Amino acid sequence: MESVFDYTRITAYLLAIVKKQADANAVDWLQSQAAKIAGSEKSSSLFLSFSQASRFFPKDKLTLSDSDIAGAKSLRKDWRPETWNLLVAARAYLAMHVPAEPVESWRTQLSRLFETGDIYEQEALYATLCILPHQELLASRASEGLRSNMTTIFDAVALNNPFPAEQLNEMAWNQLVLKAIFLQRPMYQIIGIDARNNRGLAETLLDAVRERWSAHRSVMPELWRFVSPFIDETNIHLIKKLFQNGSELEIQAGMLACVTCKHPEVMDLVHSYPDIKGKIEAGEITWETVGKQYVPFQ
Repeated sequence: MESVFDYTRITAYLLAIVKKQADANAVDWLQSQAAKIAGSEKSSSLFLSFSQASRFFPKDKLTLSDSDIAGAKSLRKDWRPETWNLLVAARAYLAMHVPAEPVESWRTQLSRLFETGDIYEQEALYATLCILPHQELLASRASEGLRSNMTTIFDAVALNNPFPAEQLNEMAWNQLVLKAIFLQRPMYQIIGIDARNNRGLAETLLDAVRERWSAHRSVMPELWRFVSPFIDETNIHLIKKLFQNGSELEIQAGMLACVTCKHPEVMDLVHSYPDIKGKIEAGEITWETVGKQYVPFQ
């Protein structure tokens, strides 16, 4: 899927939010480096400035107003720079100045930066995937990040990033979800879950449920979100078992998975928990509240 954004406005937005939190000398340095990157056919300015950015910008969490957050989403659907830090934003601003044409030169420079950067430089680049030009050419790069054994890199791709749901094929998407569950990452921070749910993923996860329960081990409550659209006669016994033996939090997750299901037996289960059903309808219980309460490895 090819995406087209107003890259000029996105770049201006990045500078504006950096200016709110960085000192004037750092901003002056950033703009001068960006100009060098934009005006050079060589990669040296890009690599040097990307490395040096940490001298000028700390890894302080970005402090964005409601207006700033809304502004980001008006420029790029589901963009969440409020989850970034100042150094990531500064490096994103630099990356946006790599000339997008010719395409092969742009891709070569970005690829070298991905391959030579330290963990924090890679974190910034993977977080920036969602706003870079030529989105359709970056899926393999995102998949590379998802294979990383560094959680920081995995999170930069998988969490609070609209790129995977839009650009990854089904196999790569499913691998993202499975690894996120294996790593016990906050699943509610994965953008596009409901749109990308698929039966193959649901069946793989239900197999995992059977294995873990056979070994008397629990499963991550948010896992049931991926099963929700595919509850049927072949697996309803697992849903019943969840309600019979699950903790309060697991039952909340089961209810969230079941509330939109029209299967008669599932509807009976839902009506058996009127208090939880009411809280779901009131927005008091959501996948986010379940995810935030879950403590991994308990």
